[in-house]
Amino acid sequence: MPSTEQDRRPSALIWLLAVVSLVLPITGVGAALYGIFKIVNDAAIGWAWLAAGVLLLIGDLVIDQKWSRSITSSEPDLNRRGEQLVGQVVTVVEAIPPDGRGSVRAADTVWPAEGATAAAGARVRVSGCKGTVLTVEAV
Repeated sequence: MPSTEQDRRPSALIWLLAVVSLVLPITGVGAALYGIFKIVNDAAIGWAWLAAGVLLLIGDLVIDQKWSRSITSSEPDLNRRGEQLVGQVVTVVEAIPPDGRGSVRAADTVWPAEGATAAAGARVRVSGCKGTVLTVEAV
C-alpha cells in the first residue's frame, strides 16, 4: 500500500479499506452476539452467525496487520528519543563505573548510561540505546 506521506494522497482503494476496516469489527461483534443469542434460545443457526462474526473479526485483523506493516515514515526515529541521541556528545552527571551504570545529561533530561568508564563532568558520545539505557563511548 502507498505511504501516507504529505506529498502523496491516499487512493480510493485506501479509503475503501479504511471504511471496511471500521465496519468489519462492528459487524463481526454484532453477528457474534446475535449468534450467541440464537444459541442460547436453542436455534442451530446461531452457530453459523457466531462463526460468521468471528470470521469477520479475523478478516479485520488481517487487513489491519497488512496495512500497519506497509506504512513507511519519513521519520523512523519519531518517539524513540534514545535512538535520536545516537552520535551526540553528552555530559556525565553520575560517574559510570567499569561494568556498571551511571547517568548522563542530554539536553534537559538525565538518562541512565552504561559503557565506557567516565567520571562525573566528562564528555561521552552516545553509541547506542537499549530501551531507556544509553550506551556511551569515550570521546
